[in-house]
Amino acid sequence: MSDKFDRTPVADLAEWDAAYVLGALSPEDRRAYEDYLAANPARAAEVAGLAEMPAMLAALSREEAAALIDADEGSAVDHSADVASLAQAAAKRQRRSRRTMLAATIAVAAALAVLGGVVGATVFPRTSSVQTVAMEPMQPGQRQGLTAQLAVTEKKWGTELNWACEYTKDWARDVDSYDIVVTTRDGVQTTVGSWRPAGDEATGLSAATSIPTAEIRSIDIRVSGSDQPLAVRTL
Repeated sequence: MSDKFDRTPVADLAEWDAAYVLGALSPEDRRAYEDYLAANPARAAEVAGLAEMPAMLAALSREEAAALIDADEGSAVDHSADVASLAQAAAKRQRRSRRTMLAATIAVAAALAVLGGVVGATVFPRTSSVQTVAMEPMQPGQRQGLTAQLAVTEKKWGTELNWACEYTKDWARDVDSYDIVVTTRDGVQTTVGSWRPAGDEATGLSAATSIPTAEIRSIDIRVSGSDQPLAVRTL
């Protein structure tokens, strides 16, 4: 368990959900928040249920993102005014369920991120309540140490990825983090998720991208910051 989790009040950690879903937390804060989720299964289920939202919101145009903020307030250029509107709106919505409020907060936060040109990528562990999908083995890369299985599911909004991997060499357990990367048919590479190794395997991982399945040439897993695929699936 992280020291940051021990030092941070639970009430403060509970407010980090939107930043976590958007991939905006620092590595230390992310570890602390994941420790918090591990100790609060109900909140973990709420957050995992929103795994697809960042990818869908990333497909928004700047105009669509601005419209999400507050149609009643008009199109605001000053982002500080947007934040003030968010605070006023939140005060009026206290009777809403926690899940509805969380989704609304993430939607508006992501809209502001789109206006700023940045939306993060986050990998979400699937909960036991989520239906299991059939996965196929990925082809090994040039360096041995990781084996993986992957399921690719076409969606109206893009593509959903579900995967699991096993670390078969010591070095593979000791790296800082891994990326799952989508390469389109025109050669553009996009990191759609990242995670840290913990133990001998990682199971029940999922991520989403707005890239249509038909436009994907391959999907690979690599050490973050590296261009060497450790496991590959060609579509």
